[in-house]
Amino acid sequence: MHKALTFIRLDFITVKPYITMKNLLIFAMVAIIMMISSGTSISAIAMLMVFAALYVSYPFAISEKNGIDALYATLAIKRNKVVVGRYLYALTVDVIAGLLAYGFSFAVMTMVRKEFNAVESMVGTFVLIYLYSIIQAVQLPIYFKLGYAKAKFIAYLPFVGLTFIAIIAANFLKDNFKTVQINAILDWLAANPFLTALTAAIIWFMIMAISCQSAKAYYSKRDF
Repeated sequence: MHKALTFIRLDFITVKPYITMKNLLIFAMVAIIMMISSGTSISAIAMLMVFAALYVSYPFAISEKNGIDALYATLAIKRNKVVVGRYLYALTVDVIAGLLAYGFSFAVMTMVRKEFNAVESMVGTFVLIYLYSIIQAVQLPIYFKLGYAKAKFIAYLPFVGLTFIAIIAANFLKDNFKTVQINAILDWLAANPFLTALTAAIIWFMIMAISCQSAKAYYSKRDF
């Protein structure tokens, strides 16, 4: 586990040169525009987390470009450690990005004197972290199997797929359930937060376990 944790620091050092003031200003301006136009903080938090998600793929690109994976093999570093470390790095990026986006949204909403719903925004932030980590659970095995160059297009399809799934789910609920029934389900989930969170956590751990095991299997067969 210690070696896996070391990879988190290594990946952050790898992407640090790409976290420039210019990029941060662009991200901030887009988020501010989204926030002001929508009047809610969630849109800005979601947008900032999309930008942060880009940095999850950077270590793959840099490793492939500089032959770092071959170096790991030369140093007899177990490939399972590399995989676990990359997953921990992705989760760390999601959590840090979510918390920073939450703080940024609070600061901007306060400056423009608009209402900031702290509880709603915090719940929304955790939901976004949850969703992005699941999307990355689909992406990471693809990167480990194909490498960055071959996978960079395919790996971003889950973002598009999530949109389609949301649309299909919304239409399904609309066609098969009455508004009263949907509201009753939402009220039940809100009234049982512990059970809802526990179920979501179990689903998350199952998805992550399957994803991580798949990534290990793919990465173990790669030639460097």
